[in-house]
Order: sequence, then C-alpha cells, then structure tokens
Amino acid sequence: MNPPLVCLCFADIRDSGPRPVMVYIHGGSYMEGTGNMYDGSVLASYGNVIVVTINYRLGVLGFLSTSDQAAKGNYGLLDQIQALRWINENIPHFGGDPHRVTIFGSGAGGSCVNLLTLSHHSEGLFQRAITQSGTALSSWAISYQSSKYTLQLASHVGCGNKADSQDLVDCLREKPYRELVDQDIQPARYHIAFGPIIDGDVIPDDPQILMEQGEFLNYDVMIGVSQGEGFNFLDSILEVDDDGISINKFDFAVSNFVDNLYNYPESIFSHLIEKNMWNNNWIQKNEGKDDLRETIKFMYTDWADRDNAQTRRKTLLALFTDHQWVAPAVATADLHAQYGSPTYFYAFYHHCQSDMKPPWADAAHGDEVPYVFGVPMIGPTDLFPCNFSKNDVMLSAVIMTYWSNFAKTGDPNRPVPQDTKFIHTKPNRFEEVAWSKYNPKDQHYLHIGLKPRVREHYRANKVAFWLELVPHLHNLHDIIMSTTTRSPPPDGSQGSGRPGGETGTRVLLMGTRRPGTVPASHTHGAPNDIWRAGTSPQLLESQRDYSTELSVTIAVGASLLFLNVLAFAALYYRKDKRYVVNSHRRRSPPRVPLSASNDLTHPPEDEIMSLQLKHSEREHDCDVAATGMSVAAATAAPGSGIPFPPDYTLAMRRSPDDIPLLAPNTVTLIPNALGTVGFAGSSGGGGGVATSAMPGAHAHLHHQPLHTFNTFAASGALPVGPGLGPGSATLPHSRSTTRV
Repeated sequence: MNPPLVCLCFADIRDSGPRPVMVYIHGGSYMEGTGNMYDGSVLASYGNVIVVTINYRLGVLGFLSTSDQAAKGNYGLLDQIQALRWINENIPHFGGDPHRVTIFGSGAGGSCVNLLTLSHHSEGLFQRAITQSGTALSSWAISYQSSKYTLQLASHVGCGNKADSQDLVDCLREKPYRELVDQDIQPARYHIAFGPIIDGDVIPDDPQILMEQGEFLNYDVMIGVSQGEGFNFLDSILEVDDDGISINKFDFAVSNFVDNLYNYPESIFSHLIEKNMWNNNWIQKNEGKDDLRETIKFMYTDWADRDNAQTRRKTLLALFTDHQWVAPAVATADLHAQYGSPTYFYAFYHHCQSDMKPPWADAAHGDEVPYVFGVPMIGPTDLFPCNFSKNDVMLSAVIMTYWSNFAKTGDPNRPVPQDTKFIHTKPNRFEEVAWSKYNPKDQHYLHIGLKPRVREHYRANKVAFWLELVPHLHNLHDIIMSTTTRSPPPDGSQGSGRPGGETGTRVLLMGTRRPGTVPASHTHGAPNDIWRAGTSPQLLESQRDYSTELSVTIAVGASLLFLNVLAFAALYYRKDKRYVVNSHRRRSPPRVPLSASNDLTHPPEDEIMSLQLKHSEREHDCDVAATGMSVAAATAAPGSGIPFPPDYTLAMRRSPDDIPLLAPNTVTLIPNALGTVGFAGSSGGGGGVATSAMPGAHAHLHHQPLHTFNTFAASGALPVGPGLGPGSATLPHSRSTTRV
C-alpha cells in the first residue's frame, strides 16, 4: 500500500497492552478532501488510542460507474476496505489492537462508515462505528443515476458517441485524468453525481433493505447530528442575510425542494406535455406533488409568528436539517437498536465563534469535528479558524472522552469518567450525566452542549412527519399497486428530478420508489439504447409488502363491525319491546272513574303509594303479552261485584338502597291522575328489555379508540411506524419499506 494512503497518530506506546484503534474517514461529498487535513495526535494522546486517517479515490476516479461490468464503480469504498485490511494486518506492530478497531467519519465520511457496516467485504475488519452527520439513508448518500452522469462526462470529453459501455470506458481511459476531474458535472440538488452505488457486490442491495435484514447488527454504533445541519443547503439556495427570508423565497425553496426530491420539475412536465409524452399516472404524481408541497409549507410555518422573516429562515433551516439528516439518523438508529444491538444517539448543540458563519447560524454541518480532534486545546488552525474559549476546551475534552471510551468498550460512559476540572473551573455538568442507550421506544439521546442532558425522542413530531405522513402522501395513488415495470419518459434523463424513476430518492423520506439496479451479471455488451442520449433503461418499481397492515386493518374493522351489529340489535330489540307495550296499552279496556280513594284532593304523600300484590303461580306465569292486558291488580268496583282493573300504570322505582322494587311478585302502582310515567319490564320472564344493557353498549361504542391511521404498519423502531417492530424475535422482512 502506498504510504500516503494511511497516516497513523499515536502517543507514547511504551506502556503495556495494545491500544484501541480509531480510523477516520473524511467527508467532502465524495468529491474533495483528504485525511491529511486532520491531525489526530491530540485525540490519540488524550484518549490513549491510536488514530488513523486514510485517503481514498474521489469523484470520477473513485465512483464513476456504467452500472455494468465495464465500470462497476465503488472504487473509493474498495480503497477504504483495503486500508482497513492493511490496518488489521499491521496495527499490532504499532501497539494497536486489531480486535478493537472503530471507524468514524463525518458527512459523506459518516455515510461511508454506515455503508461499510453493510458490506460483507468489511466483515471482521472493525468492531464499532461512529457516524457523525451522515447515514446511508440520506438522498445524497447513494448515486442512483450513475449511468446518466457517466454519459454527461463522456459527452463533455468527446466519448459520448459510443454505443457500447465498454467502448465508452475505453475511450475515457485514454483521456488525461486532469481532463476528467476538471469537468463540471452538476447533479440535481440534494443528490450526487459520482458516489457509492448499489452494485450487488460491495453494496449488495438497497441500504434500507440491508439494515432491515440485520446486516449491521454485529457492530456497536454511535449516531449523531448537529442542530443546524441544513445551513449549507440554505446558503446555497438563497441569498440569506440577517434580515431573514421573504415569503417568496420561502415558497421557492420549498417548491425547489419538492421538485428535486419528489418529482420532475415543472419544466420537465411542460416538455412532456408539449411532446404528448405524458400519461395519467404522471398527472396524478404532479397533483400529489402539489399537495405535498402545501403540506410541507404548513408543517414548517410558525403560525404564531408567520410574518417574521427571521422565524421563516429558522423553520426553513429546520426543514433541510430534519429531512436530510435527522430523520435518516433516527431511522438508522431504530433499525440498529430494535434487536438490542448497542446504539447511542447524540445531538450536538454548540459551535465555536467564527467569522465564517453569521451570528444567527446554529451548530452547522461538521461543527463537531474540531471538538472530536481536540483542536480547541491547541488553538485555531487553517481548517478551523475559530476563537476557542475555555468552554470550547472543556467540551472538546468531554467529546474526546466519549469517543475514546466508545472505541475501548462500546460504551461512551466507561472506562474513563468525565472529569475536566483541570481545564475548567466551573462544575462540569457532564460528570452528572449518564448517556443512556438508544432504544426505539424511548429513543434516548444525549444533548451535547454547555448544558448537557439526556432526553427522549429527538424532534419526534417532525421525524414522524417525514417517516410516516410524507410517504403516504406521495404514494397515495399507488399504495395498492402490485410490482410493475415502468419506463421513464424519453429525454427524462436530462431532468433534475424524477417521476418515480431513476433518481435515487429514499422511500423512507421521499416516498418514491427505488430504481432497479443493473445486475452484476449484466455484461458490457449491453443494448445500445442504454447508452444513447435521451434514453434510459427500464426501471423496476418494487412494492412493499402490505400483508401485515392489511391483516391488522381487517381484524380491527371486523371487530368494530361486530360491535356495531350488537349495538344495533340491542337498540332494535328495545324499540320493538316498547312498541309492543304501547300496543298493549292502546288495546286495554276503557277506564272508569275511580273511587274516592283516588281523588286528587288527597295529600301528596297519599297520591303515590306502593301496593304489593301476591300473585298465584298461575297468575305469575301468565303471558301478559299474549292476553293483551296490562299487569294490574284485580279489584272490584264498590257495590257492583263486577271486577275491573284499577286505574294504575306500571313504573320502575328504586329504593334508598338502590334495590329494584319491581320483582316477579311486586309492582309499583301510580295513580293515573298523575299521568303515565312509563313502562319498564320485569327482570324476569322476558317481560321487557334490561335497561342496563344499552348504556354499556353505548359506552363501548363511544370510547372505543379509533384505529390509528398509519399507511405503514408499526414494526418497531420508529415511533409508530413502519416495519421496525420492537420486540420482534425474527429479522425484518426482506422487502424494502424505506421511508427516508
């Protein structure tokens, strides 16, 4: 291996015992950067570890691909794997422990770290991984249009007329490397031109699928983000100043965001309509895009201060941060922790004072890097020109302790406790903080700042919006669709967006389908139309498995239907009995005047009285409904000797002890002069409806919890959501439910 590829930093190694090894993979959008820029000596000395920084091929030289055997791509990742192999074989000679190797990186380097945990080529080469501000689930982590950008490069250097992929690669190899790397190939915003691809070998499948299959569960993982990761996106799209962002700029930024990540831009649709190359499906996609745009605007508008330009700038920054970093990081942590693998999550909330950023900027992308390498302890550098304070020095010592502890044991809390009294005179709050493990239920994370604390559910509402609601909104028109093959429109390869076609957008966040990758067995003698400008290979649109969701929905629906049927039957039965009783009353014999004992001139206490009548067995068993008579005591009119029913009506009354007075052998009689009170059937003999039945039924109907609307069934890790169920004993389903 060439010496510039690996740089080792270590302190005095005369003490006994091998030391943990920390290998740093630099970022830079897979296009720029070098490991030589980072001095690992402070981290190595303070943490008592060996720090290794590596270089790997970048841009065209490291990631150009034709999606077939002519140029498979992923050469930069292969460089990283080869460096790890060299370290594994040779680090014992430098006092390092090959069984305690931790890889860590920031940005694109963090994405590479995540991808290496999913590759079988790197098995056994390291044991732990730290992904800082980048995972494999972000839209910029994987290139899904590698052949498109390869064609653009070829056309720029005079090789675009090659019909065969192997001829095209041979032509590119004849060009000076400087001519290739100097070409300005601009990808769609939020995407990359040359980066890692799913080649079926180094990256065997979609990262989301590999995570669901548990490919990275053998590693201890630490994942983290910074508070204002999206600052670079905000600054590159708009001319942001201290006055904030106008409503027009806000609308433009959101529209541009949706156009590039969720569908073709409007110009592409206009082009398709002019050439009559559109269909109803694309029209529906465009309508869904409009709904999605308005929903995002609604979610990221501070309605209490909607006219404040500075507040608008803050919410737009949060939009980019949540979508591109926070939600992918939380989804990755959920997938890793759902089976109990050691996982730790942090949120970095501090930044040094620098003239490079405006005062209103939060901790931006990469702001944690100088603290990891101990730069505040040695002062400003060309790479990190900050005005470091004692607080910065203290925080750097804390972070180096956490990182080196994790490299030693897989637990950032041990073996070295937090103690920075020799640096800072103020109490170090980190000494009282125990960094809890992350789990999909509680989602513990460490807030790293001058006021540290362990909290739960980092930005839970916004994460749920991107992981749960947005995929449903974007896929509303094709949730029930089976697996289909769909070709993008001609000339679509020149667009900067995608209609569910070749642009590689995460289903987890973007809600779009992944393009099918060209199998490794695909030879370089590919059909010519793959390499002709204006055409693209057909894309396979995979559909997630909805069997579990469908079963749960059917079960809940059937249960609710059964309860409604019972309630309806009870209501109907009660109404029918009332109708029968009223009919009996209407058919009762005409009433005659009562004796003086029923006169209304009697005192009130005598107007309502209870009379117990003992029935004979024959009278009690008599079916009142069959005879059409009301239940009443038989009395004789004075002086006539002719029996006739007294003028009383049945009613239910309760005693002070709440015991029903109405029983098979007792009734409560109320004079008719007070008016008919009502009828309540006896509790025995089927003479009425039990009045306690329906309130219970109503209560069950009104308090039955509604079935949570969730397009993607909860399988664990995510806060409600999709295919990541905690407590599952088996590995996740093999189909992708990527929602980042």
